[in-house]
Amino acid sequence: MSTRDNDDTNRRAPLPSHLKRWPGLYVRAGGRIVEAPAEDIELAQTYPEWPDKGAVVEGKRLTILTNVRPYRINEEVRIIHVLEVVDPGHQVYIMGPKPVYGEYINNRLATAPPPEGDPLVPLEYNGTTLTSPAVDYNYEIASYVFPEPGIYRIVWELQRLQSNILIIKVEEARPTSPSGR
Repeated sequence: MSTRDNDDTNRRAPLPSHLKRWPGLYVRAGGRIVEAPAEDIELAQTYPEWPDKGAVVEGKRLTILTNVRPYRINEEVRIIHVLEVVDPGHQVYIMGPKPVYGEYINNRLATAPPPEGDPLVPLEYNGTTLTSPAVDYNYEIASYVFPEPGIYRIVWELQRLQSNILIIKVEEARPTSPSGR
């Protein structure tokens, strides 16, 4: 590690306490709620250090995460959705998975539009809430496959909040040689 690397590490602000808490990540399996696959949990746990979070607007931010790499045609791309509320005094509905509204791929709505009212308050909810500052990982994990090669831009938008933009590169499958390599 160079001296510059040490200087950069030493200048990093300590993590706020709400980002040190890992609440878990869950998915639906039929009628049950179960722990998400290990790969999704590992990705979600990178959020505190994720380099490209959404902008804070009115004390809140949306961020989407995926494994950034070139994907192949029809390969599954999984998107983790995170809400962070940095201003104190707001209720954060941390249990889920809750539906994702307002996600766009190449400027086209890919999910249902946000419901009327505050899209961060679930229409039906019977679970734990935290008072902010807090972070909520428990939105449904979106899964997309792209049948054509190209560049796909994914963004999550709820009223004035806009997440970071994920750029997904989808490539043709590489032909294999007769030896299978």
